[in-house]
Amino acid sequence: MWRNWSGCESSEAAVVAPRTIEQLREVLAAPDKVLRPVGAGHSFTPLVSGGGRILDLSQINTPTVLTSAPGRARVSANARLHDLSAALQAKGQGFRNLGDINVQTLAGAMSTATHGTGRDLPSIAAEMTGARLLSGSGELVEIAAEDLPGVQVGLGLLGILLEIELNTVPAFNLRRRVGVRPFEVLLEQMHGNWSAHRCFEFFLLPHSGKGVQISHDVTEAAPSKPPLDLDALGLQVMKVASALRHLHPKAQRGVLALMLKLQGEEDYVGESWRVLSSTRAMRFNEMEYHLPPDVAEPVLRDIIALIERRHPDVWFPIEVRQTAGDTAWLSPFQHGRRVSVAVHMHGGQDYTGFFHDCEAIFRSAGGRPHWGKLHSLQRRDLEDLYPDLGKFDALRARLDPKDRFLSPALARMFRP
Repeated sequence: MWRNWSGCESSEAAVVAPRTIEQLREVLAAPDKVLRPVGAGHSFTPLVSGGGRILDLSQINTPTVLTSAPGRARVSANARLHDLSAALQAKGQGFRNLGDINVQTLAGAMSTATHGTGRDLPSIAAEMTGARLLSGSGELVEIAAEDLPGVQVGLGLLGILLEIELNTVPAFNLRRRVGVRPFEVLLEQMHGNWSAHRCFEFFLLPHSGKGVQISHDVTEAAPSKPPLDLDALGLQVMKVASALRHLHPKAQRGVLALMLKLQGEEDYVGESWRVLSSTRAMRFNEMEYHLPPDVAEPVLRDIIALIERRHPDVWFPIEVRQTAGDTAWLSPFQHGRRVSVAVHMHGGQDYTGFFHDCEAIFRSAGGRPHWGKLHSLQRRDLEDLYPDLGKFDALRARLDPKDRFLSPALARMFRP
């Protein structure tokens, strides 16, 4: 049985792993089975499950980097981000920006509009300048410029991405600074910090009154010794502190206060891709909505109040980032910057009630969901949020006329 990374999605569909494009065509030629491609399985939504077969593309032997020139590279769509980052670094190039996690495939990250943080830095999908895919009819298609905004964020509905051309930048080093700040300081200074730093984000720690801010700025300094990775240890302490709340509410706050007192200021320089992204050891489930920047502060105050009032068992940090706008038809960042607010619950906890209440707050503020993270949107919701949905429908009808990639869950959103 296939399961996603967090375990919230599963499927008993057969997993097929073609080794060549011809074998992939043979899989496509088999009738009456909906096919869903799988990458790292890091999406929490049913993007892989629900079909008749799951396509594992990891066995197709394609060089990680096919061609490269200053500012541009053509790469294997199904290479993992950490492998691509290392291969580009070896050529003196790099991604402009990356998200928190480095194990996804490039195709998966782009297809779901995965993003990092930075007021003037777009999502990874916006860096796509060209692509080759195998359509639902088994044709190799080089994507035309006018169709690119549909393919940049395509959710695996348009075909099997094989090669992607993308913007790159000269390899660079980043200085990361990490520090603990009170809630009020983080909220009051967030927009100023996004203007002051290349990358800025913060994590609000429920029941502590504080959070952790992280900034990244370009530096000519040489890489320094990497600090100890205390993220996993910190999450374990927060989990234990939450359990202690059942003995006495003050116990949780006391443990969190001690943990944050021991958290020192971090100052570290490294190659950009090593500083920006890592793996995640602790399993969790996540909902993330992208909001107009001017509503971020009231939404964050509402979420914190919601945890204190109705969901005291929530202890996972709330992550807050900002991403520049782009032009992809299904991008949640289309036509303007958005502040992204991500709520999480530990993999062993029931997240349904908390996420349901959070989603009501996000939706009332005009939020658009991350495609790979939990949400409940249906077709009528997408029609209100995505003005170019009709263009995407027309492109999907042309590239996948027999709905080979349209699972029942996706049909509820993408069948006109």
